[in-house]
Amino acid sequence: MKSALICLMLLAAGAVFGSNTQAAPTFPQKEITIIVPYSAGGESDMTARKIAEIAGKLQLFSQPVIVVNMPSANTRDALRHVAGSKPDGHTLLLHHTAFLGAHALGTVPYSYKDFAMIGQSLITPNCLIARADAPWKNGTELLAAAAQSDKPIVVGASSIGGYAHILFEFYMNATKSNGKFKTIFFGSTTESATALQGGKIDIRIQPTGGAMNAVKAGDSKILTLLTEKGMPQFPGVETLGSLGITNIPMQRQGLWAPKDTPPAVLDQLGAALEKIVNSQEFQEFAASKAMIAEFIPRDQWIKYYQADEKIYDQIAADIKKAAKK
Repeated sequence: MKSALICLMLLAAGAVFGSNTQAAPTFPQKEITIIVPYSAGGESDMTARKIAEIAGKLQLFSQPVIVVNMPSANTRDALRHVAGSKPDGHTLLLHHTAFLGAHALGTVPYSYKDFAMIGQSLITPNCLIARADAPWKNGTELLAAAAQSDKPIVVGASSIGGYAHILFEFYMNATKSNGKFKTIFFGSTTESATALQGGKIDIRIQPTGGAMNAVKAGDSKILTLLTEKGMPQFPGVETLGSLGITNIPMQRQGLWAPKDTPPAVLDQLGAALEKIVNSQEFQEFAASKAMIAEFIPRDQWIKYYQADEKIYDQIAADIKKAAKK
């Protein structure tokens, strides 16, 4: 009798409290969408699609992963869309350190702090590239020519406040060549590449993947890798490190979620991204594009952004100050 009474009491307690104790819903509940703030066919787009492809092959989620491009308004539309999405992990952003320069210069109203980090997928090195018939063999000769020239050497970048813009400002500061170059901005890397071959600009900042293709085509040459160390894809090419320049802000790309996404969901997404990045297929993909596949979890990745943010903010302040003169 006593045991039966205890069972009845437990059942009653379950009836009272059970409705308030629900298991957390499994993730994902629907397809996961990766938003890319750039056009289809670019390196960000190709990376997002490779992530989605490998996620499917490895069966990391019970739902498919799709990619949507939102290249309008200098990334603002994509950032606005993801920032305003429900923080449940089903809408993600693939982006990189363009966050820092655009926000520092006020061209984009969103900071990386407005999103939840998931993790780094890769690093995209950049370089200075010129036409194959340019008179300089490397960056050292370029700087020497710039110092002696009566008119500035014209360099192309994709957008004001973009990574290429900030990186070249860093380059001029580090090489003490301010005033020896004039920067012209284009709407895309394709436009600046066309301008280079058309003779409208002298050099341009280019991700190493695109530069590798241009060099293979025979119409361009790399003057300097804007990195501390050399790369196996470009043996013998000068680096900023060889010039004694360190602490170079790198273009770090990865996945982000809307702010306030539950940590458990971020952990699940981060674990999946780590498996993707460490897969042989992704490593080979990155190497073929002259990129560096390296997963960094969000608690460590943020430290790189915080360090680079100080560099970007100082460069942006210098740009604003010079513009007022």
